[in-house]
Amino acid sequence: MQPNRIMLVLGVVIGCGTPSEPQLGDEFQLQVGESIVLDDLGTWVAFGGVSGDSRCASQAMCVWAGDAAVLVEVAPFPDALGADSKIDTLHTNLDPKSLSLGPAELVLVQLDPYPETPGSIRAEAYVATFTTRPAR
Repeated sequence: MQPNRIMLVLGVVIGCGTPSEPQLGDEFQLQVGESIVLDDLGTWVAFGGVSGDSRCASQAMCVWAGDAAVLVEVAPFPDALGADSKIDTLHTNLDPKSLSLGPAELVLVQLDPYPETPGSIRAEAYVATFTTRPAR
């Protein structure tokens, strides 16, 4: 094999590795229906969808910024769908913006896309950005 081909194959193999799981303090994104395991917390987290989005559209004049309600499901891992699974709602502007994971909290950082016009976002288009932080 030629040296250039060896480097190309090696680069493809290295590039195909699984991404590292987020650690405490890292931001991570989930699309609707996606889930992730937070290994350092022994917790499985899933983004179930948006149950309401009243955020003021960028092309509208509003009295207040509005709020979006994000559904998250959490469970101890590896028993991700066992009896200890619970569904909670986090908000972009109202409380709660975080939920307890024992020694840490799951925090909703933002929800994308931001609406340009009222009712302009398809349910499956949402992407939520989360982080974790030590419990307060």
